[in-house]
Parts: sequence; C-alpha cells; structure tokens
Amino acid sequence: MSFIQAKPPATHDFYGPIHKGIRLALSRILVRLGAADGDDPELGELLADLRAQCAISAHHLDNEDAEVHPALEARAPGSTGRLAQAHAHHRQAFEDIETLIVRVELSARAERADLLKALYLRFSLFVAEDFAHMAEEEQLFLPILQGLFTDRELMEIEDRIMSATTPADLVAHGRIVLPAATRPERIALLGAIRATAPAEAFAGLMEAAARPSLSPADFRHLCAGLGVAA
Repeated sequence: MSFIQAKPPATHDFYGPIHKGIRLALSRILVRLGAADGDDPELGELLADLRAQCAISAHHLDNEDAEVHPALEARAPGSTGRLAQAHAHHRQAFEDIETLIVRVELSARAERADLLKALYLRFSLFVAEDFAHMAEEEQLFLPILQGLFTDRELMEIEDRIMSATTPADLVAHGRIVLPAATRPERIALLGAIRATAPAEAFAGLMEAAARPSLSPADFRHLCAGLGVAA
C-alpha cells in the first residue's frame, strides 16, 4: 500500500507588507487631497506626491503581472482572469487621475476648486476599489498560491521581483512599507534585504527610507533588532 502525502500549505506572504504600505500611502494622500483648496501653497507638492504614488501602485501591478500571475496561471490555468481584469481597470484609473491632475495644474483659479473635487472623488473611488482588490488577493488568491507553491518557491518569486527593482524604487517602496509594518515585520524585512544586498545598498536604505519614515523610537528599535548603530 502506498500513500501520497499532501504538501503542507506554505506560509510565506509576499502580498502583506507591500499592501499595507500601499494602503497607508493612499490613505494619507486621500486625506491631504480632501483638505486641499485651490489657493493651497503646497498644492504642487501634493499633486507630485499623488503622481508618485500612482507610479508606485502601477509598478506593483507590473510586478504581479510579470512574476506572480504567470506562475499561478502555469499551475492553475484560467485562475488569473479576474486579476487581469482588475489590473486593467486600475490602469484606466491611473489615466483618469493623471488627466484630472493636468486639468488642475492648468486651471484658472475660478475653476480649480471644482476640478480638485473631481480629482478627489475619482481618486477616492480608485482607493476604494484598490482596497477591495488587495483584500481579495490576500484572502482568496494568497491561500491558492500557498497551496500550490512551497515557501521556497514563493520566496523565489519575491526575490525575482526584488532583483528587478531599482535602488530608487526600493527606497520609495521602503518609505511606505516600513511605517506601515509592525516592529517585528520591519526587522524581518530589512534583515532579509541585509542578507543579500551589498552593504552600501542596505545602509542607503536605512538612511533614505527607514530613518525619515519612522519615529525616532521606532528607528532605534529597528537598529537594535538589526544590530546596527542608530
């Protein structure tokens, strides 16, 4: 008699950290956008930050399209159709938001308030849809991935995404991921990067992403957990 032993479910979660960071960043910008008016001297900075966050969100979609979805499709054919539709919908949202940003930038003062409201409402709709999409990925698709792949295989997918990320993009992601993470998650995330990245790259990430995005107490805790000087 022979027995086939089922693979124990994997536990690695490559959605959680980046999704928490995106939720934090989108929420912050949504609040700022809702409080902005046409005479706000920091409006230009806000619009630049909105553009930058849309670029980060688009980059996240590109990473999933390039690495996660093909791997999932290979083991569960037809499983990624819903994800592809959601990503296409998000990309249309980015185009709509960019069009409204340009209209605000070029607007006369008399029409700026109405255009800002339109931008706020369009962005708020995207935020709501993206929150629902990320929750679906974590609650529905992550368990499927963990059932089909080993932890090592999931980590290899994540490693390919990380290796294709430029240093500038890594810093930009770090600035939203680290403040959204728990203290143990920060130590684990940066500890993993430290184990594979050049020393100067790790030091740059600590100074350019961790230090400015964390409170002094959180930064000291992170340094203590990593065994580096604050």
